[in-house]
Amino acid sequence: MTPAQRAEAARWISSRRIAGTSLADIPTSLRPSDSEEGYAVARLVRAEMTKAGRGDLVGWKVGATTPVMQKLLNVPGPCAGAMLTSSQMGSPARVETSRYIKVGCECEVAVRLAKPLGKGATRQDAEAAIAALYPAIEIVDNRYGDFASMGPAPLIADDFFHSGFVLGREVKDWQKIDLANAIGITRANGAEVQRGKGSDVLGHPFESLIWLANQLGATGERIEAGQIVMTGSLPLPHWAAQGQRVEISIDGLGTAEVTLL
Repeated sequence: MTPAQRAEAARWISSRRIAGTSLADIPTSLRPSDSEEGYAVARLVRAEMTKAGRGDLVGWKVGATTPVMQKLLNVPGPCAGAMLTSSQMGSPARVETSRYIKVGCECEVAVRLAKPLGKGATRQDAEAAIAALYPAIEIVDNRYGDFASMGPAPLIADDFFHSGFVLGREVKDWQKIDLANAIGITRANGAEVQRGKGSDVLGHPFESLIWLANQLGATGERIEAGQIVMTGSLPLPHWAAQGQRVEISIDGLGTAEVTLL
């Protein structure tokens, strides 16, 4: 893609997101051909969304962090997306289903950093940079229809399904929590609908943090102090329905919930 095509793609994608309409018919000329182009367009989309009043960068999400998600989405590995201030909510949250095409809820470990984390980060660096953890719900939206046929690059350009996130109680004394063996459960109106384990996320949720630091570092960015990182869903997403109260729980961290109006 030429710089002009990337800019046009970013305007097209951001206008569709703001209008709440599908991206399934993205023109061939505006489709990034690979992940590198996808991330380049995503940076421009972020700027367009901020210009449109959706807020500044507050953190990042990492998607497709489990083998089952990679197979479901037809992507070869993890993918990153930006999160803006307008997408952050506290638990319990309430959202209008009319804002979404097909809304989903993911059970995740969220991380807030006390100091920056960039290229070359190790597990020791990641743990030393963490200020707090949260049980969290990522609100995702299937804006693509048959997402498995989209290919990873257009999904990356659109922040990989991201629409919002809900943070539960902050946990600062997380060091003794066995996150690798922690069970994450998603419930809808009290009934369990999905279950996963911390080790399903790249072996450990902190490995997702390390992957993100190195992914951003490859393009001259880093995770900044104070930013939130959604490390990836332990179980599969729950595609929610209007009227449902969705609660996630993660061993050692607690719960977060959202009601779909």
